[in-house]
Amino acid sequence: MLTFVEAISLAGDRNKQNDDACGNARDCAWIIDGATDLHTDPISPEASDAAWIAQVLNAALHSRAGNAPMTRAQLRGTVEGLIAPRWSELTNGAPVERWKLPTASVLIASDHDGALQGLDLGDCRCFALDAQGAGHSAGSRANATDDEQHRARDAAKRAGAPASLRDPETMAMLRTARAQHNLPGGSYWVFGLQPECAEHARVWTLPLARPAHVLLCTDGFSALVDRYRAYDAAGIVRAALDKGLQELGRELRAIEAADASGAQHPRFKRSDDATALLLRLT
Repeated sequence: MLTFVEAISLAGDRNKQNDDACGNARDCAWIIDGATDLHTDPISPEASDAAWIAQVLNAALHSRAGNAPMTRAQLRGTVEGLIAPRWSELTNGAPVERWKLPTASVLIASDHDGALQGLDLGDCRCFALDAQGAGHSAGSRANATDDEQHRARDAAKRAGAPASLRDPETMAMLRTARAQHNLPGGSYWVFGLQPECAEHARVWTLPLARPAHVLLCTDGFSALVDRYRAYDAAGIVRAALDKGLQELGRELRAIEAADASGAQHPRFKRSDDATALLLRLT
C-alpha cells in the first residue's frame, strides 16, 4: 500500500506562478514539473503554458485514479486523447514555434506486484529508504544537473548571476535547446504534445523491503541531493521523516540564498520551483 504522508511545493519566485504539480490516488502517486516558458505571453489561459500542461496532466492522472502502473501506451493515449487536442483548440490548429510548445517532466510511481514501479520522462526524481535503511533512487538522467551547470557557468561568464535568463544570448541558447526536445533521433525527451514522447519514458522497478518511505521530487527539490550534495538518497528521505519537508525547504532556500551569485553552484535561476511528495510503502 502506498499512502500519503506529506507534501510541499515552493515557488521559485513568489512574484510568479508555480509550474509544478503533484498528486496521489489509491496506490499511485506522481510529480510534475512544467518547463519554464521562454516566451512572455502564454498561449493558454493560464499564467504560463508550463502551468497549463502541468495542471492538465495532473487532472488527467487524478481522473485515472488507478493503482496499476502507468504504461507507455497509456501515457501516449493521454497525449493523443487529451493534451494535444486541447492545445490544438487553444491555437486553432495554427503552427507554433517549437521552443514555445509546452513541455514537462513527470514521474509516476505505483505499488504493484510487490514492488514500487515507476515511469518517468525528464528530470524528476524518486528517492526511497527501505526497512533495512538502504537508500534507492530512480528517475532523471545521471548527468542532467551537470549539463545545466556547464551551460549556466558559460552563460554567467557573459551575463552574471543566475538572473542570466534576462540575457538575450542566454535566452536564444535556451530556445534553441528547447526546440530540439522530442525530435525523432533526438537525445532528450520530455512529456509534451508529441505522442511519441511516451515511447522514450523510462520504466523501472524498486523492490523495496517494507515498510519503506518514498520521496518524489521535482528537480528544484532534488537539488538538495543532485546539485548541492547536502544529502544522499537515503539521507534525504530520513531527513524528511525526522525534520519534515518544511524544514528541508528552508535548508534548500538557505543554500541558494548563500550562493545567490551562482558562483559555487552555477544555475539559470537563483531558486526553482521545488515540489516533493513523501509517501509510506507498506
